[in-house]
Amino acid sequence: MSNKRLLFIPVSSPQGIGEYMRSLLLAQSLQIEFANSIDIHFILNKHTAYAKDCPFETTLLEHSATKELDYVCEFIEQFKPDVVVFDCAGRAGHMKAAKKVGAKVVFISQHAKKRAKGLKLNRVNLIDVHWVVQPDYCIEPLTWAESTKLAMFSLAYPNNVGPFVAFASSEQKRDVLNRYHLEPNSYFIVNAGSGGHSVNNLNCADVYFNAALKITKRTGLTGVVVFGPNYPGVIPNSNELICLSSLQNTDFLALMSQAKVALLSGGDTLLQAIAVQTPVAACAISKDQAARLAHCVGTGVVLKANFDTDDISAKVEHIIETSFYNGLVNKYAQLENIHSYDVITEGVKNMLIGEHS
Repeated sequence: MSNKRLLFIPVSSPQGIGEYMRSLLLAQSLQIEFANSIDIHFILNKHTAYAKDCPFETTLLEHSATKELDYVCEFIEQFKPDVVVFDCAGRAGHMKAAKKVGAKVVFISQHAKKRAKGLKLNRVNLIDVHWVVQPDYCIEPLTWAESTKLAMFSLAYPNNVGPFVAFASSEQKRDVLNRYHLEPNSYFIVNAGSGGHSVNNLNCADVYFNAALKITKRTGLTGVVVFGPNYPGVIPNSNELICLSSLQNTDFLALMSQAKVALLSGGDTLLQAIAVQTPVAACAISKDQAARLAHCVGTGVVLKANFDTDDISAKVEHIIETSFYNGLVNKYAQLENIHSYDVITEGVKNMLIGEHS
């Protein structure tokens, strides 16, 4: 019996890494599930920092898959996947090519603009399942026009399934603490996304690093700063902070889940922090993050900071004040906290083995 074939086409741009990391985590989970009976392939932009390190068979493009319609369609025709996962990516032509070879088509979106792409009329009968990796509180409801299209045409309904988080095991948590000589709740974790973002000509990771220096001096907490794989500078050699280029997703989540507080951007890690119930101070460092951050602030477990080292450090110090901190922790008990990891992993697994998802 031939192996099942699974193709991943995530958004692949030099600035972003979240979609690739989500696809990678899903691929790794399914590889464990199917052992040697699955062939997994990625299509990536070769100019991204992570493309050459992908542990699976990979086709590298000169541009994003969106700009190389014919080439990607030809590959789909040759590879003949059983399932294609488009993570915030995919043209209608790609999806038609997938359906032509009998593949199931998965579309993953993470905000209203990407969700709308899955609801274009040229996607009728092309998408088998549309998962939105946001909780209900963090994304605008469907517009009247979108609801009308769903009622009139055979478009896959977008289901909000929460952030994609694979929780670390007790052993993984213990191992990562031992590796960096840390104790639970004795440190804070810092990450400004992939490391390539800039605001007002200032690299965001550098600003967060300087804020972390202030925080550790004023609070006595150890700081763990993850600069990100796209950080263009040299990682500082600091006696006051633990400075890392990047971490495996499970290690990052293991550290974040045991941190006293996190300093993050308004990207995917913000939802991950809420999922592992770690209080957060965050800045929106790109246009698409402002709305998400506002929604997350509305949960009561996130504080918005201005993109300024003094304000960032002040917000983190405020969070760890005993009475305020205890209030944040208590709010987590009332917060609906759904996670898409099991939903998506099981859904794709069922597609591969031929069950209805």
